[in-house]
Amino acid sequence: MPKLLDRLAVGDKPLLWLDDTAYSDKLLAGGKTPWHDGAEYTAFRRKAQGLLKPDFVVVPLGRIIAAWVASHAPLKETMAAKKRAVAPARALLADEPLRAHLVEMLKGLRAALGSAPLILSIPSPRAWVTEAYKLAFGADAEVEVGGDEADSCAVYVAEFLRSFGESGVDGLLLEEHAGAEPVSAEELGWYQPVINIAGHYRWDIGVRLPTGAAFAGDATGLQFVISPKPIGGVANGLALSEKFWSGDAAPAAPKGGFRFASIPADAVPEKVLDRLNTLRG
Repeated sequence: MPKLLDRLAVGDKPLLWLDDTAYSDKLLAGGKTPWHDGAEYTAFRRKAQGLLKPDFVVVPLGRIIAAWVASHAPLKETMAAKKRAVAPARALLADEPLRAHLVEMLKGLRAALGSAPLILSIPSPRAWVTEAYKLAFGADAEVEVGGDEADSCAVYVAEFLRSFGESGVDGLLLEEHAGAEPVSAEELGWYQPVINIAGHYRWDIGVRLPTGAAFAGDATGLQFVISPKPIGGVANGLALSEKFWSGDAAPAAPKGGFRFASIPADAVPEKVLDRLNTLRG
């Protein structure tokens, strides 16, 4: 299947990456996206893809996994068995029933959604430490995450990703938290095991920086970065401002890159389609 960078190289129009998770959940599923059923989720995604027509199929594994933990009490108990910062993430990512569920979903999506690049969206190793800790101990739980924790978690994330090597995946997006973004290629190096596994499977790998404000230098080791500001050394996905949905003009797509837009959950459907049409020219 054509990968993200392949599409950028041969595309005759600016490509569009959409984060429609919250919007489609409300519009098409009444707030009840079928995260637990592979066939129903594939049907849901087909409907969203047909309506919005993005150039990439993006699977928000973080949301799927959070829903899985919420409905599987024994896994949550295992995650909470140890208080060490990385212990909940390690237990979560090693769960075999979860992996099997995700493999089933991905194979269904790959078969149903044609040739569009299939991208896994997951928390970065640094973000996974925090998210798994909160899933285990509650939303108010706090955990300190530095280079050692991110580096350790990256090993578990890489092993987790091996489960999807035969699932038709084309790319991997690491999602960062605002206020805890990497600021240099050196910090991206904390994720080297994940970068290595993406290279092994020939997946394009990138990171989403909510602001990108503090990042300095080039994003060495990655293929793309999604950010409101350009980052050197990679293909850029220009993240559009929320004001775009209120009528602000969209900036041109970066040369050799694409545009990224996150649709607000409460956006008016007719307005959404109109604004998407402006992006497509």
